[in-house]
Amino acid sequence: MKKRFLHLDFKGIVPGPDRIEEYLRCFRQCGFDGLVLEFDCRVRWKSWPGAGMPVYSAKEAAGLVRLAEFLGFETIPLMQVQGHLEWLLGEDAYAHLRENGTLTLCPSHPEAAERLAAWMTELREIFPNSRYIHLGADEVAHIGECPLCRARIEGGETKFQLYASHVEKLCLAAEKLNFRPLVWGDMLLHEADPAGAARSLPQSTVIVDWKYWGRGPFGSTEKLRKSGHEVWGASGVQCAWYEHFRQILPFYEDRLENILGWNEFNGTVIHTTWGRSGNKYALYPPWLMSLPLFVAAGDPEKWAVHPWRKKIEDLSRLLRRALEFELVRVPGNIRSWPASCRLEEESREYIALGVEFQMLVNRLLEIEADHAAQLASCRFVGIDRETMMRDLADAPADLKRKVAELLPRLGQVFDRNGLTGKEEFLAEFSSQFRRLDNVRPLELP
Repeated sequence: MKKRFLHLDFKGIVPGPDRIEEYLRCFRQCGFDGLVLEFDCRVRWKSWPGAGMPVYSAKEAAGLVRLAEFLGFETIPLMQVQGHLEWLLGEDAYAHLRENGTLTLCPSHPEAAERLAAWMTELREIFPNSRYIHLGADEVAHIGECPLCRARIEGGETKFQLYASHVEKLCLAAEKLNFRPLVWGDMLLHEADPAGAARSLPQSTVIVDWKYWGRGPFGSTEKLRKSGHEVWGASGVQCAWYEHFRQILPFYEDRLENILGWNEFNGTVIHTTWGRSGNKYALYPPWLMSLPLFVAAGDPEKWAVHPWRKKIEDLSRLLRRALEFELVRVPGNIRSWPASCRLEEESREYIALGVEFQMLVNRLLEIEADHAAQLASCRFVGIDRETMMRDLADAPADLKRKVAELLPRLGQVFDRNGLTGKEEFLAEFSSQFRRLDNVRPLELP
């Protein structure tokens, strides 16, 4: 049966336990059938004492799951079993589980599968009614490098076999707990015969083909289906690395192309919403940024008639053009968009602030380019002191002032919505403006 799941990554910016219900009700109204919940480091797990950055207790996480199921969602826990355990392996207490000193789990360590199975048992307690568990198992950057793994390779195993045997153990552990396992498909697609690689996993395993750019259908999905396994798709609602750090809004048309394409897939789709690209990477913006995308992912027909659809398409075009005379009136227009609930009001305000922020980033790039050009041209034509002071002293000071005025307004959005990560988010995204300190008036030769 074709279903639409929404994945929520709790290692990023999230509402606290007392504020999550409003979001869950909103996601249900968007049309999603289920939630894939990746609590990750945000719960203090008994299996990994001392590790993590908890926001939720295990009891609160279980309450969230019960609430989601009460609202009509099917729930699926997502845990990481190898490639993205940075939150754990970054702790000195678990350094012995690293693959050759990296933040990838060593699949050959005798503790690895056993401790992951214990963590899975904790997740079963929090998700007592869930039919599936997602084991992650994507983007394993380091494998076969430590002495234990090298010994297995010298004994005749391939790197893929090291990976597959580890994932197979976890799939079988999931089945013992009455979970049907899901895994990401990228490591299988790296092999010359993806279908044959997939057959190394138990037949009950669901393979999830994540493709976050472009519009499907994708040939990779059909390659994986040839294995005989059930294959789901996965879009990227919030993920885009190429726009991260320099803006706090996505290019909405890129996300919509990917989301709407996947929603035409004849099968179940997980629409992923990442909080970070990894535990040791910077934050992605809050879910408020993606509210229009949640509507499109949950119900394309509802999105087709949503009063924001055309406005979001126009906004994305203007953000790409990056012309200040076009953008300057946009925040005011956004604040007049119709809103049917409080979260739409907050999303609308965040998007307006995102445009204001982007204009400041664009101005930063202009000032830096101006500085470089004047450095080059002064050797040929000398210096116009008045222009130099205006462009390289007054303009940076004015931009710093505007950034300082905008950051508290962004912080107020976090405060009103009970969101974690405010200080980190503001620090990371404002850090690019420190480059203004390198822009100084030139001295006469």
